[in-house]
Amino acid sequence: MIVAALLLGLIAFIAVLRILRAERVARRVASTAQTALRVMSDPDTSDDEKEREVRRASVTLLGLFLAIAGIGVAALGATAAVVWGGAQAGLYSLDAAIAVASSWPFLLGSTVGAVVLWLALDRLGRGKPAPESRETADRDAVPYGPMEQALHNFAFASPARQKRLGALETRLFRRRIDPERSARPVFVTSLPRAGTTIMLNAMAGLPEFASATYRHMPFTLAPLLWSRIGPIFQQGAAKGERAHGDGLEVSGDSPEAFEEMLWMAFYPDHYRQDRILPWNVGHYDQAFAEYFRVHMAKVVATKPGARRYLSKNNANIARLPLIEAICPDATVLVPVRDPRAHVASLMRQHARFLDLHAREPFGRRYMEGVGHFEFGAALRPIAFREGAPGPEAATGPDFWLRYWIDAYEHVLATAGRGVVFVDHDAFCAAPGAHLPLLAEEIGAADPAQVAGLVPMFRAPGPAPVLEGADPALLTRAAALHDNLCRRALGAGAAQYAKEATA
Repeated sequence: MIVAALLLGLIAFIAVLRILRAERVARRVASTAQTALRVMSDPDTSDDEKEREVRRASVTLLGLFLAIAGIGVAALGATAAVVWGGAQAGLYSLDAAIAVASSWPFLLGSTVGAVVLWLALDRLGRGKPAPESRETADRDAVPYGPMEQALHNFAFASPARQKRLGALETRLFRRRIDPERSARPVFVTSLPRAGTTIMLNAMAGLPEFASATYRHMPFTLAPLLWSRIGPIFQQGAAKGERAHGDGLEVSGDSPEAFEEMLWMAFYPDHYRQDRILPWNVGHYDQAFAEYFRVHMAKVVATKPGARRYLSKNNANIARLPLIEAICPDATVLVPVRDPRAHVASLMRQHARFLDLHAREPFGRRYMEGVGHFEFGAALRPIAFREGAPGPEAATGPDFWLRYWIDAYEHVLATAGRGVVFVDHDAFCAAPGAHLPLLAEEIGAADPAQVAGLVPMFRAPGPAPVLEGADPALLTRAAALHDNLCRRALGAGAAQYAKEATA
């Protein structure tokens, strides 16, 4: 009878917590704390603004503390009322109930039971059909809970801290780090929406290549260390569509572009408020070069059997000569897409992320934290030329067309011998003709495995009409695109593919 009464009291405790929405209050505590942390660690925020934010956060946290304390008192009161009522009814003595409640078998069993009950109620709640809402869409686009967001904010607050953690990892795991595993890396780079992600996903599936994955977040400069600690904090690896809304699904094991955090840690002066400054050979830093090569070897060590590093980093098109100086044995793949389709996709994503960032501030903090400055409120265009417009001008097709032209003119002017252009449209239209050529360019261990990637590629649709675009810019972009494609991998096969799909 005592155990039954105590279990009933436990149910009452959980019921009060859920009725009074204790979880929602706890989420507000985490959200308020992480917002204050972000402001305090922002070097661009004045001391006065930081002080005001701390005061606001302190008042809010005090109110939330009182709320959570009141909920706790109410929940404990409900439990006490149940147990006391049973004792008053003569079913057992209060002393006997306290003795059972404080015994370790009951404490252990009740704890496990409470967790199971809470999770079961959550599952039942999720199983109820509900209309699609903007809040649900935001959670899908930014699939991190309050505690994970707080962890990300802590990691993003200091690139220098990330760098020190990576150095510590190097000392701890020195026996697992083989310098030979940083030899012959492959870098995939271009403007975003050029086909870099599909190229990364295809090649990351090959046994010889290893790439950073979502499991390495948010401490991406310590992949070996965090792969051991991270699972304690991370959610499950269930697949879901990424925030771009382009149909590509990602999970914890999916490769992604997290390399930029390394560049941010060593070259902070290149990241201005409204733009990113390109790199050249004069920016060579021996300490960075050594750190980078060790980092590549560490990423490869996270995948059993892998021997080579693979990355996708869109910003690498702004530092091709420096990459060649650091990694003269590298292959740099630069997919090139029809400028009309490419610009239309860039505009679509920019609008999508502007909307998301306005509704979900963590979405912007996440993109800025990992160095993705391509879209939305996080946009910081790379200044490929003097006088290039800033993000405030990104309101129509002409901005993106000029950006497209500036980017690929810069690439043509700086590309070294290790750069391989890929005509994305022709490649996707005839992957069977291009994949053997790609295998040869990258020096694949098993060309047959590369040739087997054909099912991952789909022929693109017709290029859209860019309404309102400057005809002169369209003409310049088309001529530049033709020039790039003439230099691309398997130009003959590309021409055949274009004629076949015309």
